[in-house]
Amino acid sequence: MTALRDPRVWMRGTALFLLIVALCVPPISVSRKIYTIVAVLDITGSMNVRDQRLDGADTTRLAMEKRAVGRLLASLPCGSRLGLAIFVEKQPFLLFEPIEVCENFAPIDEEIAAIDWRMGWDSESHIAEGLRNAMILADGIGADLVFLTDGQETPPLWWNTPIDLASVRGSIGGLIVGVGGTAFSPIPKFDRYGREIGVFKPGDVPLEKEGMFRGREHLSAVDEPHLRTLASSSGLTYLHLDGEDSLFAAVQTHAHPRVRTDPLEVRWPFAAAAVMLLLAATIERSLVSRVQKTTA
Repeated sequence: MTALRDPRVWMRGTALFLLIVALCVPPISVSRKIYTIVAVLDITGSMNVRDQRLDGADTTRLAMEKRAVGRLLASLPCGSRLGLAIFVEKQPFLLFEPIEVCENFAPIDEEIAAIDWRMGWDSESHIAEGLRNAMILADGIGADLVFLTDGQETPPLWWNTPIDLASVRGSIGGLIVGVGGTAFSPIPKFDRYGREIGVFKPGDVPLEKEGMFRGREHLSAVDEPHLRTLASSSGLTYLHLDGEDSLFAAVQTHAHPRVRTDPLEVRWPFAAAAVMLLLAATIERSLVSRVQKTTA
């Protein structure tokens, strides 16, 4: 009976029980939504307009869309996959297919940071046709689409045959993301060595017959009417990028998630508690021994 009064006996007994529980308890299943996304970033000349604010300073639309995609990467749950493409002229160029975001966070983040307007291969920007090709690209790799652009067609849309998006409508889910301010701003101009040499002036770019840029073709603003029309025609959802953290919430609403179920081990709390009790019993025994030696 004296032994049962010893707290060390209870500690060891409880520790043994917890170890048995730790050995027997099965893992539990945890379900979460995961996403497969390809983000297509517009890197055409108008994306160099400085009408955005980041970290308290004026910055370009390109910098803002890169930051937004970087925050999307950080927000996507593990198991999700993110691919990256850049857009100039008519055809998006896929940098890499969607890969798992947690295992590959560092290389994806570095690739986003490395995107630059100088990677472009043409000065034209056919937004509608580029969107159609981006949807075909995303559908071919089983991904939803996040298409980021200011919507400014260069040359103006009337120069080209209207694009029919009916053939790709409903094939994927996702977003058309308008990047840029609604006020007209000058477009930076660069020489062939990539050095800024001023801004575009009237007469430097083709004229519009109609549309929001008529008479202001040398300036730039996010063309929301055009992007909303494209969203309606393509079956995607239009979102104006209001800050760097607005993408993930929209992806959760408008992309097509897949439910992933993973086992979650719950043994370690029982095992950790058992170890703590055994340590406490050992410490208590050491203290008792020291007291007995002192009083002897």
